[in-house]
Amino acid sequence: MEYPKQVLSQLSETVRRMSISQVVMLVAIVTGTIVGAVTVAGWIGRVNYQPLYTNLEPSEAAEITQYLAEKKIPYQIGPGGTSIEVPEKDVYPARLGLASQGLPNSGTVGYSLFDQTSLGMTDFMQKLNYRRALEGELAKTISSLREVQTARVHIVIPEERLFADQQLETTASVVLKLKHAGTLSKLQIAGITHLVASSVEGLKPGGITIVDYEGNLMSSSVGSDQLASLSSSQLEVAQAVERDMERKAQTMLDGVLGPGKSIVRVTAELNFQQYSKTSENYDPNMTAIRSEQKIENSDSSTKKKTETAEDKQDNQSTTVVTNYEVSKTVESVVNPVGQIKRLSVAVLLDGTYKETPGATGEPEMVYQPRPQSEIDRLTAIVKNAVGYSEERNDQIEMVNIAFDKQYLIEEQQELDQQVNREFYYDIIKKVLIGLAFLVGAFIVYRMIKKFFAGLAAILPPAPAAPPRPAASRSTAPIPPITTEVIPEVVPEMRRAKLVDQMQKVAQDDPEEIAKVIKTMMVE
Repeated sequence: MEYPKQVLSQLSETVRRMSISQVVMLVAIVTGTIVGAVTVAGWIGRVNYQPLYTNLEPSEAAEITQYLAEKKIPYQIGPGGTSIEVPEKDVYPARLGLASQGLPNSGTVGYSLFDQTSLGMTDFMQKLNYRRALEGELAKTISSLREVQTARVHIVIPEERLFADQQLETTASVVLKLKHAGTLSKLQIAGITHLVASSVEGLKPGGITIVDYEGNLMSSSVGSDQLASLSSSQLEVAQAVERDMERKAQTMLDGVLGPGKSIVRVTAELNFQQYSKTSENYDPNMTAIRSEQKIENSDSSTKKKTETAEDKQDNQSTTVVTNYEVSKTVESVVNPVGQIKRLSVAVLLDGTYKETPGATGEPEMVYQPRPQSEIDRLTAIVKNAVGYSEERNDQIEMVNIAFDKQYLIEEQQELDQQVNREFYYDIIKKVLIGLAFLVGAFIVYRMIKKFFAGLAAILPPAPAAPPRPAASRSTAPIPPITTEVIPEVVPEMRRAKLVDQMQKVAQDDPEEIAKVIKTMMVE
């Protein structure tokens, strides 16, 4: 018990001898050490949770948490109760265990519905289960798409009728919940439509309706607005043809003149009329025997039975029937849709710029038009690129005109200013970081220096030399004692030595010290 008391007393004595800055530094070091130890301990003992499942229904979340509680797996429920998190090491074992239990089932059944057979099921229940299984399988397949979060499918399969004109068509509706805000592309919607139509017997793409969770119609009604759909597709085809021709001509001109020196625009008139032609041609000069029939008739009559054979009279006739086939040519022609009917091409060319001395002496860029021979060569290049045809009465116009460069100059100036600003900001940031580092290093150096100076002052002084034999008081020299005031700039170590020296002199010759003090008071 004595040793702890001694340690505490020494610590308290040491703290009392320390200056305010040293005490603050000591408290900061102790506090930082404790906070760092607590942080490291918490980081080491922290459990990293990872999502097990997200976007769950309340019933699914309840079943999953019940399973985790039975298996004593710690878990956390996310905001809204739609996600569940478990420790990182338990994610995959928990998923495998839940999959063996059929969780999460998402309330969607598939063909696994027929695994549970029951005797005595009526034909109506069989048909109902088949439709439920088909809807569930389609919903799972659509939900597996990257852009789709959940999906629900409803199929209506009418009863078979005796007459074909009374038979109703099969229809289906699909409700989609997307992962991100927005909508699906036309190709994706068309893909889902044909997927559902190909999976249900008797279902046509026109009988499928696709909506999102906001109630917005995503599928275009082909049957109700067939003309508008056709016009839209024709416009898309025309725009695709124009973009392709513009790209071909623009890339060639950019390779010759450089980027930004030309502008190409193409207008394509396409023929979307669709018709078929069937013709039959007969050639009377070209005949062939198709069939031939030969008939022979013979009539014999006898006058009396007693007549001889020479008295008999025979009548014979032969008939030949020949059928001829006339040569015939049958021709069926179906014209292609989307043929180019006429092209109109417009090309703008920028001229050249030559640097000449201006009125003020500074160089200026003067515009110079291109020669006609060069324009003719470029026109021929563009004609070959777009497939120009005089038979279609195509038209091409190439104009050499000076481009307005003012906006380009302004954009370049803004870009240069932005680059300069970023450059200066980067330099200023680096200079400030360097200054902050130097100031911090200087402050740390001063604090460390003060700390070691105070520590040296606190340490006990070195052992003094053994005292010499005492002489007579009359002949004993008295060490000189300075009477000047110690300035504040004297280090702590020197001050401590002076105090020790004064204490030693006071113990050896208290009378002399008293005389010195008396003299100082008189003065």
